[in-house]
Amino acid sequence: MRKGFWIALVMLTLPLTMQAQDAHFGAGSMVVGGNIDLSALQLGYGGSFEYGITNSIGIKPGIVIHNYDLGTQTWSFTVIDGWATYHFSGGGFLSFMDPKKLDNYAMLGVTFASFGVSGGTGNEETSSSFGFGGGAGSRYYFNDKLSFSAEGKYRLATFKTDTYSLAIGWYTISVGVSYAIN
Repeated sequence: MRKGFWIALVMLTLPLTMQAQDAHFGAGSMVVGGNIDLSALQLGYGGSFEYGITNSIGIKPGIVIHNYDLGTQTWSFTVIDGWATYHFSGGGFLSFMDPKKLDNYAMLGVTFASFGVSGGTGNEETSSSFGFGGGAGSRYYFNDKLSFSAEGKYRLATFKTDTYSLAIGWYTISVGVSYAIN
């Protein structure tokens, strides 16, 4: 719990120490992306769309799907996120890169997660839950449109079925490619 507190504190205060970003993100910006996610839930794949409301604030819905087989059980896990993003400049740990090619951002948002499990208990069980999360990310632009993206996220949600009662918090590392539509 203490570790989670410090992570949340850093994510909330980091944007306050940075300057507003205007190189690749602004009001009316639209960026679509595809990503591969690595978490305790193994590998997943997903996509997102971000829209710039102001020069530094955006909204970013996204979806990630995880499916895996443990031998005796098969799990599926789908996450739909609604993130608010704050874009800033100042390289931070990426200061060795050209700041004109970077788009750094912090994220806070809500999560809707759904999981299903079959096998093991003899029947299929499903559950869905709302939760919340936070994170940070960066895009490195190769040109005006195409970029490499990387994000770190932490989400919290609870689930209940006849057999399972889960309160989970999970970290996700995402890497992918983004494309600026306009």
